[in-house]
Amino acid sequence: MTRLGRVCGLETEYGVTSVYISDDSGSEEPPLDVEAAVKEIFASTERAVRVPHGFLSNGARLYVDIGEHPEYAGPECLDLADVVAQDLAGDAIIQDLVDIANNNLVNRGIRIHVLKTNADSWGNSFGCHENYQYGANAPISMPAFVSFLAARQILCGSGCIDEEGKYCFSARARYITEAASADPTHNKAFINTKEEPHADSSRWRRLHVTCADSAMLPVTVALRTFLADRFLRLLEEGTREEDLFVLDDPVAAVKTWNYDPNARMSAWQGDRPVEVSCPELLRESVNLFPEGDDEFGLRDVVARGLAALTEGDLTALSGELDWSLKYQLLSHVSAGEANFAGAKARRVELAFHDLSRQYGLRERLLKSGSVKPLVSDSCIARAKAIPPANTRALLRGKVVEACDLADRSASIGWSYVRLDDPPSPQIDLLNPLESESAEISELLAKIENLEQK
Repeated sequence: MTRLGRVCGLETEYGVTSVYISDDSGSEEPPLDVEAAVKEIFASTERAVRVPHGFLSNGARLYVDIGEHPEYAGPECLDLADVVAQDLAGDAIIQDLVDIANNNLVNRGIRIHVLKTNADSWGNSFGCHENYQYGANAPISMPAFVSFLAARQILCGSGCIDEEGKYCFSARARYITEAASADPTHNKAFINTKEEPHADSSRWRRLHVTCADSAMLPVTVALRTFLADRFLRLLEEGTREEDLFVLDDPVAAVKTWNYDPNARMSAWQGDRPVEVSCPELLRESVNLFPEGDDEFGLRDVVARGLAALTEGDLTALSGELDWSLKYQLLSHVSAGEANFAGAKARRVELAFHDLSRQYGLRERLLKSGSVKPLVSDSCIARAKAIPPANTRALLRGKVVEACDLADRSASIGWSYVRLDDPPSPQIDLLNPLESESAEISELLAKIENLEQK
């Protein structure tokens, strides 16, 4: 079991579209606008989703975010396997709702698709946000961390076809405009600096990373989290500045590396000016990581991934990394064409991100053995209903489940719970690592003894 050095949670925004089931509809417009399609998806949801707080019995939160994007904010995780299982559980929960909606729409000749993608046709960017807990007094060098994120963006990207049909490694890299911002809705940055610890602020901070591509492949999800966690550990342990890279312009670097990872960008190591490529920055950083548990063999994935980037062998990790698999699929359907601007390539890119078990590609590739799974179907099924056992998500999930069974309303957040029916005192959950609480046990007993409505 790969234990992280901190609590981590992922947030994923999904794109929504709809189509006519019959190709002879004669319309090029989707039958439902996004708002109507999202309403259809959530129309059949259980009470726990319909209530304002949106928290589920697995400790996660499911709701509709700005721009009519369904969002699954996973529970706090301390083990890397839980991070992967919860990410895939979010996909499965969303697709379960879509399947119900589509069954209800059959008579209208309409089908909804939910895409785990990173941009829409109107130029809006969305994707995955990551949350990492760290000590309030930890010596975190944000310039060094952002520089590391710029390089990680390429290795852990989802792959993308740009407007001209050219291939690049990361969809969201094209939208990043700043190193950091307190307004992620309007400014696309590597890090959201708005101070919301969701915990005891005298002990912890929450690092909100807002640049990541949403990933379809389990190895990409695991690698992305593993790299961020281990690099933060380096910073927390006071790694010397001369051993770390600080890019002069991380935004320019990520946009350049998105097409040419081997381009050399200006940077600093301590007080020494240097030039560094994406593979070099990642390789030298990972070489500093302390030896430790690596149940998924991610160090080897890094080594092979960086070699592939250096040598331009973009299909070398097609069973593990999103950009490699997507490139392989696009190359197959676009054989003989000058680029990936054709309709076949565009359709394959959409199918790559489609959560549908019938129309999407991931489920078929997993079943055929073409994609490495990391966690079992039973682990994903468990994560859909049960929180991680070693964080406060367990306490939150138990309260949600108890209130749902008793048909009682509650106010619930990441760092508190409060039974509202009947009115009860708020219980703060300020320690993300706390999975046992006498107060929560008393509350659960109280809810259990309430008369069923």
